[in-house]
Amino acid sequence: MATRFWLTPSTAPYTPATRRGTWTDSSSTTAGLLARQPAGASTSVGMAETSATTTNVLLGRWISPAARKAGTLSGTVAWITGRSQSDSNAAMVVRAHMFVTAGDTDTVRGTLLSNYTGSTPFPTTAAGGGTAGTAITSVNVQAGDRIVVEFGYQAQNTSATSETGILYYGGAGVTDLVTGNTAVASNPGWVEFSGADALFSAPTADIVDKFTSGIGSRFVYWGGTSWDQAANRATIPANDQYPGLMATADTGYEITGSAHFAELVVMPTGGTNTGFSALVLGPTDNGTFVRIRYSLDTASLIFENCVGAADVSTPTILTYDSTAHRWVRFREASGTFFWETSPDAKSWTTRRSAATPQWLKFGNLRTNFEGYADTGSNTTPAEVDNVNTIPTTVVRVWNGTAWAPKTLKVWNGTTWTAKTVKAWSETAWF
Repeated sequence: MATRFWLTPSTAPYTPATRRGTWTDSSSTTAGLLARQPAGASTSVGMAETSATTTNVLLGRWISPAARKAGTLSGTVAWITGRSQSDSNAAMVVRAHMFVTAGDTDTVRGTLLSNYTGSTPFPTTAAGGGTAGTAITSVNVQAGDRIVVEFGYQAQNTSATSETGILYYGGAGVTDLVTGNTAVASNPGWVEFSGADALFSAPTADIVDKFTSGIGSRFVYWGGTSWDQAANRATIPANDQYPGLMATADTGYEITGSAHFAELVVMPTGGTNTGFSALVLGPTDNGTFVRIRYSLDTASLIFENCVGAADVSTPTILTYDSTAHRWVRFREASGTFFWETSPDAKSWTTRRSAATPQWLKFGNLRTNFEGYADTGSNTTPAEVDNVNTIPTTVVRVWNGTAWAPKTLKVWNGTTWTAKTVKAWSETAWF
């Protein structure tokens, strides 16, 4: 899946001593974090050249967070950055060199893109420009390694007149910079690798917990959230403490090309006036999130896409059905985000979809189950189970050719339902 980084003015976690590209002038000291979300005020760096021959000038370097796991970084790289030149006669085009460090050392693990030189001149009025996708050389990345991106320009003029090339970085606008866009002071520039394969943040699908022996280490929880040992579930009350069960990670999670689902076994009951229980996915506590919210007031299920805590359009609202809506899922695929429900985690119904907003492409997302009810409310808690896992027990049945897996179902007095069974392992039931 594609992994997008943003050029920020934040302090680089590690800056290698050696500039690796072929630069005529590599004196720039600009270095920043190649972050998994936009950050910082819009900033620019400019460097002048006076050579009467073709010259390559480094503008800055950006270094990624450490890789969270080993894997092969391959495919293509695309980028859009804000840039400008002081005069059209400067004839400046982008110059880029990208590589991977062996951890926090000056040793190169492998070169991804060697001294790339563009063909489109910088504009004289600052605007976005870059590539739609350029092949990179595969590098076998190890946990702890970092990507280093060196950006600059090649001045192809033959004049000794001093000309300056400028690169813009930083900014935290709600829209990424695109080619030709002049909003370089707000819309952030970025670099995207097509085949990073969750090397630099975990897909939300990695958050797996059946709550069989407690609440796992992937979660933190508060406000009365607890583990129900008898039912092997997490219980989340609805009260005025905003109780929650949150999955977080040092490097964060990402939903791009991934999914996140859970079984909502029981919704809370009781409460007065405002009350809800919800599955939420977002980058921070800033009111920007997607949410599937159950309203205690109206017994409805609400599918939301919020910025500033307000839906950006009209939310989808359904009358809650404890059977049809037992499972809920967020899913992202090919630039579209989906809110979905299922009775069995096998057959899913899309309840809402939208073009994936920029902030859902971040690699530092966190997801949580939360509840709320007005002060003084007396509610029964919600019960959550089977996060990103389907508790299907199967038996094998001879179909005339081979033993085929079949779901084990039990009659509950009303319908046939999938049930788990346990086996004795000499010391315990599992």
